[in-house]
Amino acid sequence: MAVRKLARDRNGDGSGDTPKSRHTSGHRHGKRAAFAGALVCAAAMTVSPASQATASAQATAAACQTRADARHTDWTGMHFLGDVVCSHNTGSIRVQSTTDSMVNGQIDFSPSWFVCWKRGSPYQGGDIWYYTQGDTVSGSRTAKGWGYLPAAELSAATHPVPGLKQCTWS
Repeated sequence: MAVRKLARDRNGDGSGDTPKSRHTSGHRHGKRAAFAGALVCAAAMTVSPASQATASAQATAAACQTRADARHTDWTGMHFLGDVVCSHNTGSIRVQSTTDSMVNGQIDFSPSWFVCWKRGSPYQGGDIWYYTQGDTVSGSRTAKGWGYLPAAELSAATHPVPGLKQCTWS
């Protein structure tokens, strides 16, 4: 980050590239930028194990973000106000909150948003499932990839995720 900022300050355009007319005089600045980058890397490598553990715990707690104003409409026309965005494993979206339910879509990218949760069949020690829309449709085209992902697939400290509403039909 420090290297990019130095390049932006030097060029004034934020491109990070040295203009051809400054190639020789830019050599001295390039050494400074490389030195600054090395300092940043060295500082990052000297973080104590306790600090790393604290940062890891904070990252896990922050894995899900609540968005109160997010709006979604599912394939039935039901409107949702608010969601949570969480990191997760990629996987199958199921029509119902059961492991033997038909696969209706795939979540190919992480993080994703989830509009509500409900209880379903047990999956890896939990029975919470999250309602969302997959990135691709692999089942009923009518349902447009909407369905459930089991809680065990989310990177969240607790389930259900705090701030996410329970599905009204659960």
